Amino acid sequence: MTVGDCCASDAPKANGGYDLAVIGAGSAGFSAAIAAAELGANVALVGHGMIGGTCVNVGCVPSKTMIRAVEAVHHAETASRFAGIRTDGGIADWAAVVRQKDELVSSLRQAKYFDLLPSYNTVAYREGRARLTNDGVMVNGEPIKVGKVIIATGAAAAMPSIPGIENVPYLTSTTALELEKLPKSLLVIGGGYIGCELGQMFARAGVKVTIAVRRRLLPDAEPEISTALTKYFTEEGIAVREGLSYREIQQAPMGIALLVSAHGRAETITAERVLITTGRRPNTDDLGLAE
Repeated sequence: MTVGDCCASDAPKANGGYDLAVIGAGSAGFSAAIAAAELGANVALVGHGMIGGTCVNVGCVPSKTMIRAVEAVHHAETASRFAGIRTDGGIADWAAVVRQKDELVSSLRQAKYFDLLPSYNTVAYREGRARLTNDGVMVNGEPIKVGKVIIATGAAAAMPSIPGIENVPYLTSTTALELEKLPKSLLVIGGGYIGCELGQMFARAGVKVTIAVRRRLLPDAEPEISTALTKYFTEEGIAVREGLSYREIQQAPMGIALLVSAHGRAETITAERVLITTGRRPNTDDLGLAE
C-alpha cells in the first residue's frame, strides 16, 4: 500500500492553496499537520521516503526493540551471580531478531500513520521532494500555494572528517540495524548516546566491540557519568579508547583499520566492521534555504 492509496483528501482550498505546508512526514511533521488540521487549517503534508520518519522506521522503535532482545540474553547470561540459579542464553538466529523488528516497525507504521491519516480530511499528503520558493513551495517541480510553512525534515548521520572515510564500507545507526549477520568485531567511532547504546547492544549479542572517541563517552554529560559508564562498559567486555586523534581509516585484510594518535603515540585499531556515530546533521540541503 502507498500513502496515496490510503490518504487522498479534499484538503486544498477553493483557490487550490493551503493554509499550511508541513515539509517532512516524520513524527514531528505528522503531529504538526494533525494539530493544525484540528485547529481548522487546510494542510499539505509533504513527505519524501518512508512515512513516519526516523523514530518508527530507523530510530527509536527498531533500536529499542533489538536492545531489549539482547538485554534478555544479557540477563540470562548474568543470572548465575545469584546462588542456586543456572541459565543458558545466547543468540540462536540474529536474522530472526531483525525480521521480528521489521515486522513490528511495519505494523506500527501502518497503525500510527497509514491508518490514521485518512481520518483528517483537511490534510493532503503530497509525496515528493519539497523546495521553498518566493511564492510558496515546489513539490516535484509543481508549485503549491501556501500561507505558512513548517520545516520538519529531521536529520541524518553526520560523517566525521577522517581521511579515507569515503573509501570504507561504514555502517550508520540505520544500516547497523539491518545487518542479518553479526560481525566478529565492531569498531564504533563516536561515544554519544547512539554509539553507546548500539555498541552495548552488539557487545551483548556476542560481538567484540571497541568504542573510539576523541574525548570521552557521553561528552555532553557530567564527567562522573562518563567515568561510571566507561567502568561499566569495561566490565561488560567493551573496549573504550578515549582521547584519540583520528589520522586515517582504510580497508584492511580483516576489515577496516583506524589509524589514531593516542597520547602522542601512533596506534592502529582494527575490526571487521566500523559503525559511525559521530552525530547528526539536518536534512535541509535541497530545500533552497540559502537562496
